[in-house]
Amino acid sequence: MTVNAPPLLSLEGLTKAFGALVANDHIGFDVAPGEVVGILGENGAGKSTLMNMISGLITPDSGVIKMDGKPIVLHSPRDATDAGIGMVHQHFKLVGAFTVAENLALGDRRWGKGWLKLDQLKKELQPIADQLGMPIPFDQRVEKLTVGEQQRVEILKVLARRPRLLILDEPTAVLAREERPALFRMVAELAAQGTAVIIISHKLEDILECCKRVVVMRLGKVVSISDVGGKTREDLVRLLVGDTLPALSERVTPVEQGQSLLKVESVSLKRPNGTVALDGVSFDVRSGEILALCGVDGNGQTELMSLAAGLLKPDSGFLDYWFAPGRRGLDSARVRAGGVCHIPEDRLRDAVLPGANLADNYLLTQLRRSRFNLKGWLRPAPLLADLAESVKSYSVKTPGLGARVNQLSGGNQQKLVLAREMATTPELILAAHPTRGLDVQTIAFVNNELLAARARGAGVLLSSADLGEVWQVADRIMVLSGGRLHGPVHLSETSLHEVGKWMTDR
Repeated sequence: MTVNAPPLLSLEGLTKAFGALVANDHIGFDVAPGEVVGILGENGAGKSTLMNMISGLITPDSGVIKMDGKPIVLHSPRDATDAGIGMVHQHFKLVGAFTVAENLALGDRRWGKGWLKLDQLKKELQPIADQLGMPIPFDQRVEKLTVGEQQRVEILKVLARRPRLLILDEPTAVLAREERPALFRMVAELAAQGTAVIIISHKLEDILECCKRVVVMRLGKVVSISDVGGKTREDLVRLLVGDTLPALSERVTPVEQGQSLLKVESVSLKRPNGTVALDGVSFDVRSGEILALCGVDGNGQTELMSLAAGLLKPDSGFLDYWFAPGRRGLDSARVRAGGVCHIPEDRLRDAVLPGANLADNYLLTQLRRSRFNLKGWLRPAPLLADLAESVKSYSVKTPGLGARVNQLSGGNQQKLVLAREMATTPELILAAHPTRGLDVQTIAFVNNELLAARARGAGVLLSSADLGEVWQVADRIMVLSGGRLHGPVHLSETSLHEVGKWMTDR
C-alpha cells in the first residue's frame, strides 16, 4: 500500500443487534493489501456475526464497509464475491458424491450452465493450485479425500474467483498438526501476491505463525488492535480473556456438596469423521454444586453433554449414575426417568418445535408422566394447568398458551425450555450454554434458576463459554481442549489466566 493509499478493507462503526442482544457494537478496523490479520475472541464475542456481515450473509444495522476507501453495500454473498471478498467457512460445503472438479464448478457459471467445461476448469485452476503448493486431485470423489484435502478444495473454490480479501474461519480446526505448515505457507504466498487475509482462530499458534496484527473482540466489541511482532503466547492469552473477574464477595455463598450424581470414568469417543472428540475423560458431578465445563467450541463439549444425557454411547469407558449404580449404557429415556434433565445448546434444533404451540412443546419431555398420561390417553386439563403455572412462574411472555413457539422471542423460548426441564425437580441438570444469545435480564433469570436448584441440593453440569459468568456461579471448573480434560478444580485454586491457557492448549 502506498503512503496515502486507502486500506483494502475498512470497517467503520459496524453494529448488528438481534432483538435486545447487541452482537457487534461499533466495530472498526482496517486491513491493508497483502496483510494477514487475526481475529481473536471467546465464543460469543461476535466474530461470526462480523464475518457474516463482511461476506454478505447478513446486513449491518448501521456502520459502513469500505473497499479501497469506497463504501459498499452487501446484500448477499454474491455481492461480496463481486466486491472481491471470499470466505472459507469452518464447516465445509462440499458434495461428497461429486468429484473435486464438479464441486469446484458448482455455482460458477464460467464452467457451463448445462454441460460442465471440466477440462477448461482444470486448465485454469491447476496453475493457481501449483503456485500455492496445493496438490488437487480433480477427478477424485470428495468423500474419498482427507479433511485437509477437502479444505484445500474449499480454498481453491474461493480463490478461483480471484478475491482480493480472503477470510478463513478457524482454518486449522479440522487439520492434523502435520497439515498446518502447508496451510501457513499458502497464506504467506497469498499475502506476498497482495491478497489480504483475515484469519479467525482460537489457536494462538495460528496467530503467532501467520498474522501481522491481531484484533481482539469481547462481548461484541473490539477491545484491542495490536501488532503480533514480539508478542508471546502469554501476551495473547491476556488479550483474549482479559484480567477482570468478579470479586469473590460477589459470588454466591457456597453450599455443602454431597454425593456423586454422575461419575464419568476414562471415557473416549471418536466422531463419525474419525477425529477424537473425547480422550480418556474422567470427573464426577456432585449434589449441591455447579460444575462448569469450558472450552473453545468443537473440543468435545457437545459430545460430552450428549453422552451425559444418554444420547450417545462412549467408545470406551463408562458413565455411572446415582440412581442406577453399576448399570452401563443407559439410553436417554432411562436417564431422564432417573431424574436428569437436559437443556441443549441449540434450542431451535434440539429443544423445541418452533411451529408447534406451547402445550405441545411443554409435553415433549413429559409424555411419560402419569399426571399427563392416563394409560396412553392425554390429560389436557392438568397439562394446561401446569403449563399456565410454569409460564407465570418463569415470566414467559407469550400471546397465549395456544401461541406457537416461533412467536416468542429467543429469551422467552429459553425460559419455556427451562420451565419444562425443571418441572420435575431434577436431581441432575445438564445445561449446555443456557444463556447464549440472551439479553442481560434473561441471563440473570436463567442463572438464578440454576443457583436455586443448586441450593436445594441438585447438581448442575454447566457447559459455558462465558468465563465471567462461570466465575460468578460455578463451584468447580474443568476445560476440554482437543478432547482432553484439564481439571476439575475449585475456582479458588485456579485463575482466569490459567483457564485461558487450558482453553488454548492443543
